[in-house]
Amino acid sequence: MKKHILIIVAILFLSALLCADTVAVLSSTKGKVSLQRKDKNMKFKNGELLKNEDVIRTGAESFAAYKYVDASSQVKLFANSLVTISANKSGDKLAKKVKVDKGNVYSQIKSGTGPFVVQTPTTVASVKGTEFLTRVGENGESEFVVIEGEVELEDIETGQTGTVGAGQTGSFSGGQFNVGDTPDDGFSDEELGGMDSTDGNTLIIPYQDKNGESKYIRITY
Repeated sequence: MKKHILIIVAILFLSALLCADTVAVLSSTKGKVSLQRKDKNMKFKNGELLKNEDVIRTGAESFAAYKYVDASSQVKLFANSLVTISANKSGDKLAKKVKVDKGNVYSQIKSGTGPFVVQTPTTVASVKGTEFLTRVGENGESEFVVIEGEVELEDIETGQTGTVGAGQTGSFSGGQFNVGDTPDDGFSDEELGGMDSTDGNTLIIPYQDKNGESKYIRITY
């Protein structure tokens, strides 16, 4: 049965690469999770193909994760989070954007795989290759906890920028950029468990690029 599921996922995944509006794959869900597409609630399951401007919402004690179709990045939503997914071609790479309206969201990005931006109600975070948490409160206040790499922050209202490095937490408050070392107890149990968890099944798809070179796409769902 698992082999048959993997074959189906492989076919769907390869088809997704040819479909311009398919940008990600829903790899894992737990608890109360909803998927909206063009303001319509969608039925879904793990392995669901996600399209541009899809909206994922998690409820209390719930979790969701997705991966972009270029196998470059994974995003995990913790409880009570609201995220809009988007991506567009940028040359031969995929420019990815995660709009976080509220909640806690973990992003892990491979370097050299195209632009990756997280936008909250107050801040835009631009990254190249890194691992970090985005936290957005009910009033839109935002902070970014960088685990690896660097994140460039921009305050939407003032245009002020600042860089947050590995082991640091950064935010804007009253037009001022604040950054400091992340304390040892700076992560909740939910965040630690979600960042350390791995999804269920892994699929490796061999293919040839436009130059005839052998490549592999690795997807976990």
